[in-house]
Amino acid sequence: MLENLMQHYKEAMTITYNPNDTRFKWFRTEIGQIFGILKTNLAEKEIELLSSLFQPVELLNEDNFTASQRRWFDYLFTESKSGESPLPSDHVALRFYYFYLKQPIEDKQNFEEAVQGIINSELVLWLSCSHGIIIEEKPTITFEVESLKDLSDTLTTDFYVEPYFYIGQLQKNDNALRDKFSLEQNCFQTLHRSSNREKALTFYEGLPLLIMKSPSSAKKDILSNHLVEAIEDKELLYTIEAFLQSNLNASSTAKRLFIHRNSLQYRLEKLLEKTGLDIRTFSNAAFIFLAIMLVRQEN
Repeated sequence: MLENLMQHYKEAMTITYNPNDTRFKWFRTEIGQIFGILKTNLAEKEIELLSSLFQPVELLNEDNFTASQRRWFDYLFTESKSGESPLPSDHVALRFYYFYLKQPIEDKQNFEEAVQGIINSELVLWLSCSHGIIIEEKPTITFEVESLKDLSDTLTTDFYVEPYFYIGQLQKNDNALRDKFSLEQNCFQTLHRSSNREKALTFYEGLPLLIMKSPSSAKKDILSNHLVEAIEDKELLYTIEAFLQSNLNASSTAKRLFIHRNSLQYRLEKLLEKTGLDIRTFSNAAFIFLAIMLVRQEN
């Protein structure tokens, strides 16, 4: 359906939701995907028809934002490109989580409390009644996806809503953070439109799916700067490639590199600490192989 609408409205339609952009009339599909069409391109009868097919998105009440939520909302959606991150310059990393609900939820407070029991953050930024982001300012290095899948089942039972969670990369707190957020958000929106979506999905698991669904989106820019810097570290890259070529076998990799096994473990831990990526698991190893290809084709 959305593909047909995009063919009809072309540039007047967007699937990149900006809650602050009042030029668009926003709608929500039955799976929670939000799209907008320029009001200047919509006749009254078209609005009535679209409203009968999709759920109109209610405008946010930004007056209810806390000071922290307001700073982040302004930084991510409204300020000029010169705006600075709400975090101090010496803050190294953070992570964004994205959630979509198949239908709006009224009991947001209890929903937030349930989510905060799993994710180490109290900063939930609602972008609509069924969609939002969670900002983890002090992120854990790794995150157990299964815990979010279990939470999704619990929320479905307790709140009668079906949530989908997407776990972002470990992002660097630098001047590119806002652009990285926007690119990552767009990637997850693309994956959320897929018919075989998961209840919880990491960016690392999602990249192969993204390449198949939207090859033009798969560029070096979508990778976090922490990850790009790790790949551009010659010693670390050499170690990663040797580990992949040795079929993720630590002993074989150490022999190939002529180093002690403990030295290899130290380098892999260095990668994990910097990027949140443990390439000793197959899905993460597959991701970093693709990430290396993305970096190389644009260098």
